[in-house]
Amino acid sequence: MIIACAIDRRFAELAGVMLYSLEVNGDVPDAELWVIGDGLRQSDKNKIQACTSREINFYDLDDGTVQHIDGLKTTSNWSRVVYARLFLPELLPPDRGNLLYLDADTMIKGSLRPLQDMDMSNAVAAALGGPSRHNRQLGRPETAFYFNSGVVLLNVGEWQKQGLTTRAIELLRGGIFGFPDQDVLNLLAEGQTIALEPKWNHQHAKSIPSDVRIIHFTHAKPNTTYCIHPEKATFLECRSKTPWANARLRTKMDRRLNRIAHSVKRRWDHLNKALRG
Repeated sequence: MIIACAIDRRFAELAGVMLYSLEVNGDVPDAELWVIGDGLRQSDKNKIQACTSREINFYDLDDGTVQHIDGLKTTSNWSRVVYARLFLPELLPPDRGNLLYLDADTMIKGSLRPLQDMDMSNAVAAALGGPSRHNRQLGRPETAFYFNSGVVLLNVGEWQKQGLTTRAIELLRGGIFGFPDQDVLNLLAEGQTIALEPKWNHQHAKSIPSDVRIIHFTHAKPNTTYCIHPEKATFLECRSKTPWANARLRTKMDRRLNRIAHSVKRRWDHLNKALRG
């Protein structure tokens, strides 16, 4: 099995802690680790590598990939690297087993071996999902299975066989999506998805069942001052064993400044395109 995440510099710390928790709790010592990076510095890579004893395969977004995703919807929370999960299965060798994609804001609490051993022969993806209002924009009934893409197991061989990366590009260029990468993944894997139990992608902060294997911090991130998630202390304990042990917690002001920076960059990019056009 290959385990991968896709990040820019802002999520290097979260990815490092996630990989440390994987090292300590994941119980999949033979899994290959991949980090897809957009603008990562060598110092970022060195810090992330220090979080695990296994060698990490770092892959920087190349010009070929960037040309497909440049101009697609981004926000201050979603950079263009979120689209990398749609290209990743095409980059990987199909003989390494399935691909477990993990968002950087996840934390491993228990063995991932059942995911490694899962039979995916008749599926493209396995993920947590159910009926959702997000189906409306996709032209599907609300009762259709719609999954969260923060934790998703992908059948690399089947993905490549069906040419799903090419189909993903066509969908991205031809439609308007509320959650672009997640919506497209749902369309690509429609009718070919295995439903995972909530323990593999636990997103609720009010209670943490004892069988949870993967925590997903979908709202306030655990490296912020305003996060009140009950697993924040566990995250900080893991972080204390990484190069970010003494990093300050981010504040709401940091979040505001990030939004301003994203807005300025987007306007600058639009201006440059207009001048070139």
